[in-house]
Formats: sequence, structure tokens, C-alpha cells
Amino acid sequence: MKGYNRYLSIARLSGILLSALFVTWLSGCGSSTTTTQTVYSSYIDTLNQMGIDKYIGLEPITTTTQTIDNGAWTVYFYDPSSPARCLNGSQYMVSLHRGDPNKVMLYLEGGGACWDYNSCYNSIMAKSTANPVQIGGILDTSNAANPFSDYSIVYASYCDGSVWSGDNDVAFTDTATGATVTTYFHGLANLSAAVTLMKQNFINPKYLVVAGSSAGGYGTFMGYFVTRTQYPFTTVHVLNDSGVGLFNPTQTTLFQHILTTWNIKNIIPSDCPKCSQQMSYLADWALDRDPNADFGFFSYYNDVVIGSIFLQMNTNDFKNLLLSVTGDIHRDHPNRFQRFFVNGSMHTVLELPSYYTMQVSGTTLTQWTADMVTDTADWKDTLQ
Repeated sequence: MKGYNRYLSIARLSGILLSALFVTWLSGCGSSTTTTQTVYSSYIDTLNQMGIDKYIGLEPITTTTQTIDNGAWTVYFYDPSSPARCLNGSQYMVSLHRGDPNKVMLYLEGGGACWDYNSCYNSIMAKSTANPVQIGGILDTSNAANPFSDYSIVYASYCDGSVWSGDNDVAFTDTATGATVTTYFHGLANLSAAVTLMKQNFINPKYLVVAGSSAGGYGTFMGYFVTRTQYPFTTVHVLNDSGVGLFNPTQTTLFQHILTTWNIKNIIPSDCPKCSQQMSYLADWALDRDPNADFGFFSYYNDVVIGSIFLQMNTNDFKNLLLSVTGDIHRDHPNRFQRFFVNGSMHTVLELPSYYTMQVSGTTLTQWTADMVTDTADWKDTLQ
């Protein structure tokens, strides 16, 4: 922990210096940027005050190099006694593939979610141990059709049960036996370990993508926030696959219970009342304040995992909620928030072969994601 504290002090100092440099940079752009300067610098301050960067500085204790599907990956392991740990207290890991240092992707693995003894230990709705990267889809750097084949990739393994956002230790009780078990919802710390590793290896990339599937899709909201605190100058492209931040509006008590159990109410901005109803609106709130970000959402209209199992909604209600909430955000930010929605009840696409075959009205998903990260005018709302 001494190394963590030492690095944390350096990271915080660097953040202060970066903020000062950012203000100086904006000031040099002329008086027309005064409003943007004030809003943006206040936004970065707000993220820091929310504690988004509180675990930046976590460092691994050991590393190993592995060849996975002909690609070289360095795997970093973290001390289980540090804040970075899995749901069951086991060791956390992050994997790194070196490609073009100017093109970097932070990929957040999915793996369910849980919030009480039953969902964590009886039904087991979330992964509780970290596993190495699984190559496929957008992570296949050997596929020439992949627009991210030359990217450097920081792969954050998922095992926190709190969709990359939790910051709480909870003693759950087994109602059958009376036994208690401590559960570590350490999503924010695990995410911060990955972002720390990314910043140490890629200081100033030209292209920066935060992507994730399922629980990792839900995690892209916090993933974007933590990344933004460390890269205040860089445009961040957020690619959310099948974790678009929805909650069942008829289950507000459960939603509030989850926020409390994971201890993430602090990431719900006080000036965003809609965010306390649907996490999706965090994208709207961020885009109002950050001129250097965009969000792309992918979903099946009848996603059985999110709609039926997680939200317990019928297919029509889920589709209507999906279109209503994301439609609000698209209307507010028609150039920086786009959707790629398709018919079907499948779940996720980025890690699957279907990433290369999916298309809507002649627009392929691979081209849509490529247009997103290269800021072309062809990146548009694409609904089947």
C-alpha cells in the first residue's frame, strides 16, 4: 500500500497540473471559448469531487506474458489485500496487448451483477473471479476486417458484481444457515487499476475508446468518467454493447437498494434528476458538459438477458423503454449520441463473430464503429 499511496500523491499532483495546463490551453483559444472553458473545467472538478479518481494509482504486484490466439498479452496481477479485488476477495487481473500507442481501447468485460445473498451466492448472477482475456470479435487483432486490429488494448477482467461502479464491503447473511459472508463490491477500484495501467503506458493517444459488453456496457458510464479524469484533453469514444443503463421503472425500490448496496449514489449527479431513474441519462449529463466525447449504444430490441431476466420486463415494454430513453438523449445530442439497434432477442455482439456480419440497411456494425472513432459524418443513428 505504500507504493499505492506514493503513486496516488503523484497522480493527484499530476491531475492538478493537467487542470492548470488545460485552463491555460483554453485561455489561449480566444474569448469565444470563455463559456466552454468555465463549463468544462467545472465539469472536471465535479468528477474529482464525486471521488471518481479516488483509486487512481493502484499498481500490480506481478506480471506474466501470455500468447493468446497468436497475440502477445501481458497480464498484471494485483495484491488481494489492495482495493483492487474480486467479489469473493480473490486476486484481480488486467491484460494488456500492445498495438499502435496512438490508438488505445479500454475494454470492460461483462459478467452479470448481484446485490444480495441470493443473487450473489444462490442464483449466482455475477462472476466472482477474474479470468484472462477471451479473444473474439472486436478483440481479434488478427482479423483485417476489424477496425480496431491495430489498437493497443487494455482488457479489464470483470469479477466485481457491481458493473464496474461499486465501492463497498457488505456482510450478507444466508437466511437458511445464518452464516455471513463478506462481499467486495470493488468495481471502481478494479476499473481504476485498469485506467492507471492505461495512463502509465499510453500518455497521450490520438484515439481513445472505452468499450464494454453487458455488465461492461453498464460499466462504460463509470469507465468514461474515470478515463476522463486521467485524459482531460483527449476525445473519448464510448461504445456500449448491450448494457445501455436501463432499469425497470416499476422496480424503483430495487434500483435504490442496488445503488445503496454498491454505494454508488455519489455518481448520480444532483443536477440530473433523470439519472436517478435511468443510468442511461448519465450519457446525456456528460455530453451536456463534455465537448470531447461521444456515445454509441448497441442493443437488440428484445434482449432476453437485460430485458427479460435482469429487468423482468416483457418484450414490448423493454423495447419502448429502450427507444424512449435513448431517443431523449439522441434528440439532445444528435451528432454525438448514436444508436445501432436491431431486431432479435440475443445479447451482446462486440466479442462475437456477429460483430462482422451484423448490418442494418446496408450499414455494417464494423463500419458504424469505425465511423464513430474516426469522427466521420457517416456515423449516424441506425435503427432496424
